[in-house]
Amino acid sequence: MEIYLLIAIPFFSVMLRLLPHLVAPQGIGVDHWYWKAYIEKYRTTGKFPPDLPQYLLEQHQWYPPVFPLLMAILPETVFEKYSHILAVFIDLFRMILLMLAAYWFTGRINSVLAVGLVYSITPILIMYNVQLNPRGLAALFLDVIVLLLIWLIWHDGPFWCWGLVALVSGLILLTHKMTTQLFWFACTFGGVLFYDWRLIMLVPLSIVSALILSKGFYFNVFKAHWDIVSFWNRNWRWMTGHPVLESPIYGTPGYETPGKYFRTGFKGLIRRLQYLLGFNPWGWAVLVASLWMYGKFDPMHTRLTIEDAWMVQWLGLILLFMLMTTFIPLMRCLGNGYLYGYNAIFPAALLIAMIWGGLKHDKVVEYILYGTFLFCLIGIAYYFWTLKHSKTQKLDEDMDDVLKHLKGMPDGVVMCLPNHWHDVVAYKTKKKVLYGGHGFGFKLLEPIFPRLLKSVSEIIADYQVKYILSYEGYLPEHFINELPVDALKPFGDYRLYSLK
Repeated sequence: MEIYLLIAIPFFSVMLRLLPHLVAPQGIGVDHWYWKAYIEKYRTTGKFPPDLPQYLLEQHQWYPPVFPLLMAILPETVFEKYSHILAVFIDLFRMILLMLAAYWFTGRINSVLAVGLVYSITPILIMYNVQLNPRGLAALFLDVIVLLLIWLIWHDGPFWCWGLVALVSGLILLTHKMTTQLFWFACTFGGVLFYDWRLIMLVPLSIVSALILSKGFYFNVFKAHWDIVSFWNRNWRWMTGHPVLESPIYGTPGYETPGKYFRTGFKGLIRRLQYLLGFNPWGWAVLVASLWMYGKFDPMHTRLTIEDAWMVQWLGLILLFMLMTTFIPLMRCLGNGYLYGYNAIFPAALLIAMIWGGLKHDKVVEYILYGTFLFCLIGIAYYFWTLKHSKTQKLDEDMDDVLKHLKGMPDGVVMCLPNHWHDVVAYKTKKKVLYGGHGFGFKLLEPIFPRLLKSVSEIIADYQVKYILSYEGYLPEHFINELPVDALKPFGDYRLYSLK
């Protein structure tokens, strides 16, 4: 029976991650189309990094290169046919590593089954892995490093494994910027907390490794990393805000977008807590359960092993970083804190293996885990409901018609309001878009995003904008009245303005 469950759980996990593509068969995800353009251009020209002139507000494609270069190795037919689900298979590799680690720590099959089920129904893994993205690969590298450190530090692993740690740490820096930030924070804070200089030295070691592996290209990656951090340090207040209604030119003083992530006041606080708890409930629940069990100091039931302590501290550091990047204004430039929940699931699931599979739990822990299981199912159902009704997370038939129509129109720069559609417009229509924000050049983007700092008349004149794509009710009347409209074509709720 157990062998069938070991096969069934990964299969169930993959099927659950494929369901969003049934809800949105025309396409899903925002970043997906940028990565397709990047990889296809590199494959066609052989130039690294590729030039993507369709993005007017970008200077260089200085994104960490490991993920797109690995994707470019795939056969062209495989990439073209399965690009939308490649992140699911990267996630599957991470799940297999997790299940192997659970067996290594506990030696119990029920532990392996438990972590597999927990990983399968974590909402953020279902929501985020619907598109091409490097976060899963970087998370896999970070998981490998932590397991190697446990082996090296607590089990006297061979010295040569430090070479593996150096290699994989460099790969993290060359794969994903937010994972790099978490890695550096955990190394620095953990080194101070554990009085272990080796953890602190992983920060400079990772930089040297990245420079060697990339033959110096990491200098550019670091410049681009500093560019985006500086940009959001200036603009985090308007993250996910309405670019027009919060504009100093077109907005009303004091207005805040209802769904904005950093909205002030009690409603903003509740929204951020919903994100922190809802995308990965396991992290918080498992930390509480661990402290409950280990805090009782009952030697008959809470045999605290070295691995237990390490996992509690690893999970605690990730959750601490999530809180700091959410609630400390100076650190909000490091990205939306809830997204680090993507990394928290690995130690959280391993702790479940140790508590549950290691038989170190009581009824309170059972209630915590059962309640979290139910909470995850509710979160997944809510995600599918919002995806079905969203105009920005996916393409629908009307948007597909817009893109086909726009592709046949005369060349001209396209401006999208909201900004979510720029990547898919650039990819599907082959037209230039008034956007950037992927590699380097955020100062070019700042007058347009995250809020308009120029009048639309100036924008149209400066960038020769020919088309504006929006949807009914999104743009205020006084903004629309300023547009030199030559023609307006509706596609369901979508509106395509052709300008004189």
